[in-house]
Amino acid sequence: MHVLFLPGWYPNRTHPTLGNFVQRHAEAVATLHDVTVVHTVKDLSLTRAEWTTTTLGRLTEHVLYSPGGPWQRLQALLRRIGQLAVEARFDVVHGNILHATAAPLVGIHRRWKTPFLVSENWTGYHLDAVRQLPFPVRIAMRMAARRASLLCPVSEQLAGAMRRHGFTAPYTVIPNVVDTDLFHPPAAERPQPAIRFLHVSTLVDAHKNVTGLLNAFAQARQAVPAATLHILGDGDPAPHQATAAGLGLGPEAVRFSGPSEPAEIARSMRESDVFVLPSNHENLPCVMLEAFACGMPVLATAVGGIPEHLSGERGIMIPRGDIDALRDGMLALARGQRRFAPAGIRTYAVDHFSKPVVARAFDAAYHQILQHG
Repeated sequence: MHVLFLPGWYPNRTHPTLGNFVQRHAEAVATLHDVTVVHTVKDLSLTRAEWTTTTLGRLTEHVLYSPGGPWQRLQALLRRIGQLAVEARFDVVHGNILHATAAPLVGIHRRWKTPFLVSENWTGYHLDAVRQLPFPVRIAMRMAARRASLLCPVSEQLAGAMRRHGFTAPYTVIPNVVDTDLFHPPAAERPQPAIRFLHVSTLVDAHKNVTGLLNAFAQARQAVPAATLHILGDGDPAPHQATAAGLGLGPEAVRFSGPSEPAEIARSMRESDVFVLPSNHENLPCVMLEAFACGMPVLATAVGGIPEHLSGERGIMIPRGDIDALRDGMLALARGQRRFAPAGIRTYAVDHFSKPVVARAFDAAYHQILQHG
């Protein structure tokens, strides 16, 4: 089968981590099928459009960098798809992020009648951001959703949010994927004198609540002075470094790292004891699933799709915005009051989020929409 991936977000040279969860879906599907990705990126540093093409195994990525506006990029994208369709017919179109791909999905369906599904990860459904989108985008979303054979949000909670906004196509929940070969537990346990907490995110405070994390950690560290916190992310650490300093948390207590490749994130997870994610909003965070794959317990807020997978066997769930609960959870873990089985956490990740599992789920979805037209 030949699958055309049409992502709204995708890693590129101007933003290397944007939509990396979409790329991981494409890589998973490419273990079973031929996958062609076509994506456009606005790049004002250029004077004219420039296509790049990379191929790895059964996955080929075409990325357009263009100084042009949305209409120009849309036209270029459809032209490239038309050229590719002459060389090899696409059996299924796999859209990703409905509001960012609705217009091209409608255009492709009108021209080639190829059935399509849409994977969804956008947090905006929870924040009523749909109503804030430009009117033409909302119209395109409605049109694309009506034509879609299947909508594939990453969590049941996101499916419910989409339904509340009036998107009533058939749904199949297919989660984010984890490279369980890269993300794995340490080869052997290494006794440490104190617990090591890890947080990985974009560092956007309104979303990830890094300020709340620092405040809770500062309180917990008064009772467990040897505890440490590693904050790793691709956002601006300066405001959080200032907050840490104001709380009396020096570099021996909190360490900040910048953007990291997946292998570095995996290594940091293996060197830590607990993953902490006190987000205000989430869907199904890949970092939580990666922590599971490393056998790490997770301390996280009960938002988005997190409660669908964070049971008492895999960590501690707390209310959103509750700094006292976050502090108490960190203290319980630091004092050994809650213990977990790393092998069981790892097994859950492999059984639910590994490449073979997610690839089979999409394969079944493709055959379903081809069977029903």
